[in-house]
Amino acid sequence: MTIRGIIWVTLLALAGILSAAVSLFGIGRCFGVDLRQDTLLSCLYCGLPILCFPVFLLVRPPRRAAVLLSLMALTYLGAYSALNWRTCSELGYCESLIEVVFRTMSTNMVLAFFAVVILCLLAQLADDQSSLWGGR
Repeated sequence: MTIRGIIWVTLLALAGILSAAVSLFGIGRCFGVDLRQDTLLSCLYCGLPILCFPVFLLVRPPRRAAVLLSLMALTYLGAYSALNWRTCSELGYCESLIEVVFRTMSTNMVLAFFAVVILCLLAQLADDQSSLWGGR
């Protein structure tokens, strides 16, 4: 096994562990969410993290999984930000929409979701059998 192969395996293992943690966290969040208000946003807030690990494992080729995970992470950021905006506007402490989005982006769950995407993309770059560089 080459150095690139070891890096590839390490990156995929880290992405797999992190995606499993995101999915478990999503399962835990399902028990505490109120589905009566903003049902679609709440379902996205719970469902997208739960699907992180199955998408990581089952979607092939890996490039397609990375693209799908990135779309899921962006959608999750939007749904989570909208729920945060709803909450802070009801309580009256919102400053601006951008501030809410940045505050949401700094949460551990969103950072972990995007870290899975980044690790998958880095693993694609390190893959020995990848056709990213064309003439290999």
